[in-house]
Amino acid sequence: MTLWQLVIPIVVGIVLAFIWWAGKAMLEGAREGIQEANEELAQEKTEREAQQAEQMAARQQVVQTAALSLSEAERFALNLRAPFAQLWIQIFENAAVGRPLEYFYQFTPPAGKEDELRQSLVEGWDITDHTSALSSLAWLLDSGHRAPYQAVRQQLQSEDRKGDLNKRLAAVVRKWESEVGEVGGLAFDLARAADIAAQGVALGYLSEAQGWRVLGQCGQMARDAAFRDWAHYGQSFRAGAEFWKSGGIIEGVRNKGYAQTVRWLLEDADSPWLRDPWPTTGRL
Repeated sequence: MTLWQLVIPIVVGIVLAFIWWAGKAMLEGAREGIQEANEELAQEKTEREAQQAEQMAARQQVVQTAALSLSEAERFALNLRAPFAQLWIQIFENAAVGRPLEYFYQFTPPAGKEDELRQSLVEGWDITDHTSALSSLAWLLDSGHRAPYQAVRQQLQSEDRKGDLNKRLAAVVRKWESEVGEVGGLAFDLARAADIAAQGVALGYLSEAQGWRVLGQCGQMARDAAFRDWAHYGQSFRAGAEFWKSGGIIEGVRNKGYAQTVRWLLEDADSPWLRDPWPTTGRL
């Protein structure tokens, strides 16, 4: 046996041992690296969650402060506009501040959002000043769309159904009769009046005292009606909205959005309707 025959196996063994050692070292290093990375990610997640919890607690404190700054009667009146306030909060939401839930309890929108309110009043109501705001509010509080809703309802209940009867409107009234009964679409008119009053104050079309007077009247009308609870009010809101815009693709999408909004108000922990249940008789 030559020297090379003796040396080569030894060298190969040494090389293989080195490769095994190097591989083991690299594997252990990779494992340590992965472990360190996982620990860093876990730490970052913990810090991020703690920061989010802190921000959420701060936002909830802002909402709580805004709610407690009002009387129970004032919160009830503002809660009548909650379906529209919830839609505005969705529009106002951004990554920096999240959802400004305090808007449920105040007239003033987030800074820089006044133009959106102003445009909404112009496009939806032709409201541009004090006079036009009062005109729309007077119509909503006096009759609104609940008057024609009740007219269709009475015609459906009448034995003598002669005369013109809009089939689409009649279909809406029939659909909601078992849900809302005699209150019809009253909630939709009250919610719109309360929302216009709040926006009018925010834009300077109404004084704060005038805004609260309108809201107080809305609250009184709601208490005098036969609403059982917020769920009943929400169904009345949906009935009035569907009567207002019955039929058509766009209206169908809008009605679906209203349904989602009412569901959120009835179920979500952040809802003002859950914070302040519908008052019992004589409570306010």
